[in-house]
Amino acid sequence: GWDGRTDTGTASQRRGGQPSPAVPPQGGTVIGSARCQDFRTREGRLRAARNLVKRGITNLCVIGGDGSLTGADTFRAEWGGLLAELLKTGGITAEEAQRSSHLNIVGMVGSIDNDFCGTDMTIGTDSALHRIMEIVDAITTTAQSHQRTFVLEVMGRHCGYLALITALACGADWVFIPESPPEDDWEEHLCRR
Repeated sequence: GWDGRTDTGTASQRRGGQPSPAVPPQGGTVIGSARCQDFRTREGRLRAARNLVKRGITNLCVIGGDGSLTGADTFRAEWGGLLAELLKTGGITAEEAQRSSHLNIVGMVGSIDNDFCGTDMTIGTDSALHRIMEIVDAITTTAQSHQRTFVLEVMGRHCGYLALITALACGADWVFIPESPPEDDWEEHLCRR
């Protein structure tokens, strides 16, 4: 997400090449970024550009899904115009505009949905599958001992990759995925099983 870029920039911290403590073993969004409505507007992107210029940041590595990567592409396309507007309104100096005249962006797909073509597995998918299987392992004994049916819902929005791979890995009797909606009488068929 772009949330930390549109505020006053207090979320930005210079690490000086040192690794952030305790980040590698954690999954998910550990740096506090989030979806940002402000970044969807030109005014929000203008504030983000000013915050980056003031901190001398001209290189970004954007790890995210459709929203983050689309935002990065829009930001890249508007960069020159954003700098020109900031210079015109006095938001930055001519020296800062010159120093920040080019924005380098690397985009990496980080989405547990695993719905990006051209890659086998997106960043976050393996961690999500691991966590899901931990949950399956935890509830399987209870389901067997009580002879109950358990329903497990996983994330994935419009992509059934996590649900399908989980179903294959744990031997589920049923899996519902958006790419192949169930037939109308699926409830009766499920009860007969």
